[in-house]
Amino acid sequence: MKIIAVIVTYNRLMMLKKCLQAVHEQSHKPDAILVVNNGSTDDTRHWLVDQPVITHHQDNLGGAGGFSAGINLAYRLGADWIWLMDDDTIPNSDALGQLVVALHHLGKHQGRVGFLSSMVQWTDGNIHEMNRTYLLKEKSKMEAFSFASETNYPLIQFGTFVSMLLSSRAVEKIGLPIKEFFIWCDDVEFSKRIIANGMAGLAVEDSIISHETPTNHQSNVFIDPAASIWKFEYGLRNELFTKRMHEGEWKFWLSWLHRMLIMPFRIVIRRKDHQWSFIKLVWRTSIKAIFFHPPIAKAEQRNSNHSLNALSNNTSSTNLRSIDSISS
Repeated sequence: MKIIAVIVTYNRLMMLKKCLQAVHEQSHKPDAILVVNNGSTDDTRHWLVDQPVITHHQDNLGGAGGFSAGINLAYRLGADWIWLMDDDTIPNSDALGQLVVALHHLGKHQGRVGFLSSMVQWTDGNIHEMNRTYLLKEKSKMEAFSFASETNYPLIQFGTFVSMLLSSRAVEKIGLPIKEFFIWCDDVEFSKRIIANGMAGLAVEDSIISHETPTNHQSNVFIDPAASIWKFEYGLRNELFTKRMHEGEWKFWLSWLHRMLIMPFRIVIRRKDHQWSFIKLVWRTSIKAIFFHPPIAKAEQRNSNHSLNALSNNTSSTNLRSIDSISS
């Protein structure tokens, strides 16, 4: 079983160093570590040259573009499982080990699992609100995944890229995350797509990681600062697209009308400042969502000639072609 860890980073070198150290110190070590440098303008690229990791440098395509590229490359390199995380993810020393234990417990049912999700905590040990998982409650899906009752790992509705162990079978079956999302909701849509295609998502509560964000709250248009508007430009649009794709046209248009007609009044009541900026944001992104139809890309063909040992021995690459030239 080959596991490749994928870390997506952008201009957070200090956090990346801390994350990489924690990954190197895992009791069960991944077979290789791939760092996707999303166009960092700090010293990230220079620092990575001397690190024992595979590197892929690209323009800043956001977290969605970073994870799409990282999953594609890890799949091409022959990973059976891909451990995904942000650069501010700090895993406990046995985080990957506990995920592997879960795989062993699943035994013959491994092929029916699309992903495993770690428990995501904030720096104070409380559950991280942005990465909270929710139990799957749809009876039809629960019946289809009845094997999960034989384990201690609960079925969940979706997972988070903050720490997800992704099956290469799922990548082969459903393709890649939608890079056009740029940021926010890419992991929700991707993991929902996996479940909709008949592969389960399970929570592994003994696999614990810390997501070291500045604050611990669920981002929303009622409390977030005006500086976050650029993120909501993507996130609100992506949420509506995900609802349309996974819940149908009726739910999409119901949510669309709520945002256009009801949410502005809620913003006026609940926000203390920048009400008009956020109202325009909600209207603007709702209109964009109507015409947002991004493609779902497939992973590129796996290459059995790739040598992880050669790649992970202080390999630095600027693009996929240079990786091919080293490993073929």
